[in-house]
Amino acid sequence: MSQDISKSPTLEVRAMNRDDMVTVHRLIHELAKFEGVPDGPQLSVQDLIEDGFECFSPWFFGLVACRGERIVGYALCNRAYSSWTRRAFYLEDLFVLPEERRNGVATIMIQELCKMAVREGVHRVDWHVLEDNEMALRFYGKLGAVDMRRSEGRAALRLHRDRIEAVARGDLL
Repeated sequence: MSQDISKSPTLEVRAMNRDDMVTVHRLIHELAKFEGVPDGPQLSVQDLIEDGFECFSPWFFGLVACRGERIVGYALCNRAYSSWTRRAFYLEDLFVLPEERRNGVATIMIQELCKMAVREGVHRVDWHVLEDNEMALRFYGKLGAVDMRRSEGRAALRLHRDRIEAVARGDLL
């Protein structure tokens, strides 16, 4: 798919498919454990299959990095729209197995995501990273990523399901 800059020439990055969801689900839980929130993910393998492969407008797309038949990393994304720049990708997760880190896996996945972005006329890619993930922050900094806290003073906000329902009912308005 792209120039292989990893230490092993056997790395392949390809689009996720439904058969990958059992492994991607496991890796999502490994990422959550790495981030200190092992009970965070509340979705099932079936949720991933339904939301990514069985609905009219898939809620996500993604890439997997494989060495042979083994998935060693994944990138989970969705399409977004910016009122400032038009088309955007939101990178929900980028995870590489610990034993594969520093072998170019994340670099190749980001490169493939950016190639997709160019093909689809995407003007920006957004994501969050934990403030204490220094290795990731250095990696993203080398790419030229902008820390929105510093450049625009933006805070990341979220409504959880219970609050969404409360606002929808008018309880919090």
